Amino acid sequence: MTGCTQDQVLCMSSTTSGLARIDLPPTIRSLLGRVRTRLRRDALLAGVLWIACASAVLFWGTLGIDAGWFQLQRLELPVGLRSIFLVLLIPVVLVLLTRRVLHPMLRSIRDQDVALLLERRFPQFQDRLVTAVESSRGLPVDGPLSLEMLRRAVNQAELQAATVQEADLFETRRLRRLATAAAVLLCSIVIPSLFHPGLPQRWWNAFVLCQEVYWQRTTLVQVAAIAQPDDRRVEFRQQDDRSNSLVYRHPRSADLELEFSIPEQDQATGRTWVVPGRIRVDVIRQDGSRSRAWVSSSGGRRFRFFVTQLREPVQIEVLAGDYRNLQPWLVEIVDVPGLDSIQLQCAYPEYTGWNQQRETAVTVTGSELPLPEGTAFQLSARSAKPLQSARIVTERFEIEGDRVSSRVVFFDGRGDSVSGTALIAADGVTITAGFRVLTTAESESLSAIVAAGGDSSESLGTINPQQLAIPPNTSLRFSLHDMDDVKSASPETLRIAGVRDVPPVVVAQMTGIGNSITKRARIPVAGRLRDDYGLQSARFEFQVDDETGWRPRNFRTTPQPGSTDYSLSRSADEAWEFFEVQPLELSEGQSLTLSVVAADGNPSPGPGVTRSAPLAFQIVSDDELLSILYTREIGLRTRFEEVIGQLEDIRRDLEFHRQVAVRADAAGAAAAETDLASLATCGSRSGNSLRRQANELSAIIESFEEIVRQLVNNAIPLHNAETMQAGIVDPLKQARDSAIPQVDRAVAAFRAAVTERQPAAELAGQAEQEISDLIAALRGVLDNVRDLAEFHEALRDLKQLSEEQQRLMEETKRLLKNRLLDDLLK
Repeated sequence: MTGCTQDQVLCMSSTTSGLARIDLPPTIRSLLGRVRTRLRRDALLAGVLWIACASAVLFWGTLGIDAGWFQLQRLELPVGLRSIFLVLLIPVVLVLLTRRVLHPMLRSIRDQDVALLLERRFPQFQDRLVTAVESSRGLPVDGPLSLEMLRRAVNQAELQAATVQEADLFETRRLRRLATAAAVLLCSIVIPSLFHPGLPQRWWNAFVLCQEVYWQRTTLVQVAAIAQPDDRRVEFRQQDDRSNSLVYRHPRSADLELEFSIPEQDQATGRTWVVPGRIRVDVIRQDGSRSRAWVSSSGGRRFRFFVTQLREPVQIEVLAGDYRNLQPWLVEIVDVPGLDSIQLQCAYPEYTGWNQQRETAVTVTGSELPLPEGTAFQLSARSAKPLQSARIVTERFEIEGDRVSSRVVFFDGRGDSVSGTALIAADGVTITAGFRVLTTAESESLSAIVAAGGDSSESLGTINPQQLAIPPNTSLRFSLHDMDDVKSASPETLRIAGVRDVPPVVVAQMTGIGNSITKRARIPVAGRLRDDYGLQSARFEFQVDDETGWRPRNFRTTPQPGSTDYSLSRSADEAWEFFEVQPLELSEGQSLTLSVVAADGNPSPGPGVTRSAPLAFQIVSDDELLSILYTREIGLRTRFEEVIGQLEDIRRDLEFHRQVAVRADAAGAAAAETDLASLATCGSRSGNSLRRQANELSAIIESFEEIVRQLVNNAIPLHNAETMQAGIVDPLKQARDSAIPQVDRAVAAFRAAVTERQPAAELAGQAEQEISDLIAALRGVLDNVRDLAEFHEALRDLKQLSEEQQRLMEETKRLLKNRLLDDLLK
């Protein structure tokens, strides 16, 4: 091994393998170090500038997309989209940072690479610098010349390195352009940020923190629904913790009225919110269709929007200036609260007997329910939806309550009362309240006290405090407020019609008797007595002459207490009640007034009493009564004679047309039409007239029967009634029930034969014979009527003679009395 001279600062070593190694001179080593440092610095600076440019471009690119989206939609970019962008951006930034900054700084740069770079930039090295760098690692040598040449190359490279400046190696123009671009881009961020300090923060909040709201708006809109009734402001509310929607529940088919308001100031920053000239409202339906409307201010900072008769759920979107609602405003459709059923548990007044006779649980099926006055009832109404409160309004007070308590407000000036009793049951759908229907007297008393300014509670001291007193004919109006914050627009009404307990209805009339009676008479009175809740008592009451008070007399059979319908009758065959006159021992000329009186059991204000129309009677003698009845008999006899006369006309008509029928039967089919028409007219006329006479005969029979009953009821000697019954009434009934129907059948057969163009002469003869027999029977009865009339006429003449004799005796007494006075005076 040969040592190196001190001047050349070279050292050579040799090994057994034939490799030669020459240490790099300090000049070359320093040059390589400076170049390596410059390479690292420029690479780091370029990487930083490139990343700065990319960041600025990314900033403005994303900010531009965000601003464009906001201008179009007035909404922030979706959080999901920005989250995806952030997830993609982080790896890209890490890659850029690693490749553009960390890798150039940390990568190893070999001396050979630096030497090659210098060789390319400075050709004067002529590969000596590369040789020197490689020799420092060891080169194979082959003989002394090789080693010497290697030394010489290292020395020349050292000399050349001393003349080279590393700055000449690097081109700075590209780096300057990159720095300029970075500076411009950074200034484009910094300068706007000076005028808009929130710009970088907005980008950071949007694309790094991914906040849902990051735009600073100048307008804020608050929404509320104007619900009916009473124009209530109902806010949109959070549906649940998991939903981001704001919900308002709207009654079905009602008009939707929304109020959009702009607040005065932002409570956090104190800045004033800008009021736009108009706002845009979009209504989105379930099928995705959308309707849009522009709404102008209705005054100041408020905007009103209407949708008529909304029946389906919708979503509301509002665009006002730079504001757009981020949370969906949903309008859900719900049913209006209403009553499904109303049931009353009634306690009727005891005197009515209804608590035992009728069902006390009453289900209301209409809008009005009649109840007897004085009835107390517990109302139980079921709602179709759960309720949070309810109100029952009457003419005098209102009840308002919820599931905890209730409050009664009186309209007559009394103080409010708060009760611990809940108006709504725990199930939320049952409304319970107690009431009592006042009687008319109680209601009038209460009205008088209130009108006088008194305390109406004093007049209701006997009423259960749990049963609010209501006047008769009161309307209960139910207003419901359900858990959806929906109130019934119009109250449901139940009218309680208090049925006043009217006095009994009495219908009474005399039958089989007239207004003139004998002192032995018994008066039949027919009629019916009715009361809604049952009779308490019934009887006769009478007055004699000018008496002021009524004297009572009980019926033979009295009605059972509580009977609602009683007929005046003694038995199934006698539908009347008798009043015996004989026990009164009246005289002829006296008067009797009779009435039927019935009373009910109503204790408030007292039993109702009804008196029938008075029946007036005059006491007459038997002869006077017979004279009155004779007058009626004369009228009946005249009517009876007219009936026989009409039957004679029918017989003569049939007799004449019997001859026509003989002629028509002989002619057969060649019979004259006039004859046939005349026969048909005769048949119809005879039948109609016969029926009229039958009706008149029935009326005559009833009148004769009435006379018979009067004779019997007035205790006239029995042979008069028996004679009339056997000689007149019974034969007339037989003629009406037997003979007249036979005549009618014969006339009908004649009429049918004529209509059918059959031989009719024989039938006409039969009809003529039947009616002749009827006339003969009736003439026999007429003879009895005349005989009876002669008897009554004789009685009348006798009465007249008696009256004339009585008059003469009175006149004689008067004359004698006057003569006696004259004699005394003389």
